[in-house]
Amino acid sequence: MRRGWIVLILLSLASLACNLPSTGDSGSPSSTQSSGQSDDGTTPTIVIEAPANGSQSYVGGKVDVRVHATDSLGVTRVEMRESGRIVVSQSSPDPSTDFTALLTYKPSSTGTITLEVVAFRRSVVSPSATLTLTIVTSVNDLDNPNALDPTTGVSTGAVCTASVRVNNLNLRAGPSTNYNVLTKLGVGEVLNVIGRNEATTWYQVKRINGGNGWVSADYVEPNGDCSRAAVVNAP
Repeated sequence: MRRGWIVLILLSLASLACNLPSTGDSGSPSSTQSSGQSDDGTTPTIVIEAPANGSQSYVGGKVDVRVHATDSLGVTRVEMRESGRIVVSQSSPDPSTDFTALLTYKPSSTGTITLEVVAFRRSVVSPSATLTLTIVTSVNDLDNPNALDPTTGVSTGAVCTASVRVNNLNLRAGPSTNYNVLTKLGVGEVLNVIGRNEATTWYQVKRINGGNGWVSADYVEPNGDCSRAAVVNAP
């Protein structure tokens, strides 16, 4: 009789165990948290550092818009738009929690225009920041021509210059990411282009203060016809 009761008790315990909630990976809190690490519920932020709102430019000129974006998980790109149309998109070499970039706008008509900039963390977009510019016909119509940045001279041996568009750009020993990083370049630094690879995806450059290396063409803005630079074999 006692043995029968023991069997019944064991069967009851087994039934209760089958109905307990699962504690496997598919339902654990840690599994849910891991799947959400790509989005912490926040959005990136972006501000326009320069030029000042209401600045002037002229048709055929260039306006370098310096933007500063931040994000807790890393900014992947920034965009500049005019009337909803994307005019510049600049990716970050790596997702960066603190990302500065220069976005070049080239006016094509006169009048007052409004530029909008946004930052992305993959598909998550920031609130926009805006900049209003007055575009005149020529440089002679500017109220303050001296407010424009002067054209940087091209050094001997260079056919054009290239402006660094992102902060902490790698200057490498050769034309690919397989080469060692020589140093980091700051946003806005102007480089003399002294060569290129055959596909013009990398430029061989010389820094104003000395030192040569290679930079990816994706993260610089050419000033002049850099396609005329000589093709240089990889070291």
